[in-house]
Amino acid sequence: MQDESIMAYGLTAFAGAIIAWAYYNYQVRQKQKSMTPDQILASWATFNKEPAVKVKPTLKKATTRSKTMPLVKSAKPAAFKKNIATSVKEGKPVKQAVAIAYSEAREAKKPSKTTKPKRK
Repeated sequence: MQDESIMAYGLTAFAGAIIAWAYYNYQVRQKQKSMTPDQILASWATFNKEPAVKVKPTLKKATTRSKTMPLVKSAKPAAFKKNIATSVKEGKPVKQAVAIAYSEAREAKKPSKTTKPKRK
């Protein structure tokens, strides 16, 4: 019976601490409502140890195949090398550039859907 009362006391103390924390945060938010946006940023900067001035991160431009130089649609070794060079020049990793060149060569080897198959 004594263990249960100790546990109940501990839980009661924990609940009281959570209520006190919630009340404190409520009071802080009430004070912040009357603050100007610059004051709020400054208070958060001191709390988070960050500069008060927020700088927007620069976004990288997405490189898509439609916006970059088109690759050569051929299965010849010269076209394969040119496709690798073009992809690496665009900033892609070498392994990815090789994979793209292989893909282009594979697509070039396939018969096109518009041509008729040859009959024997």
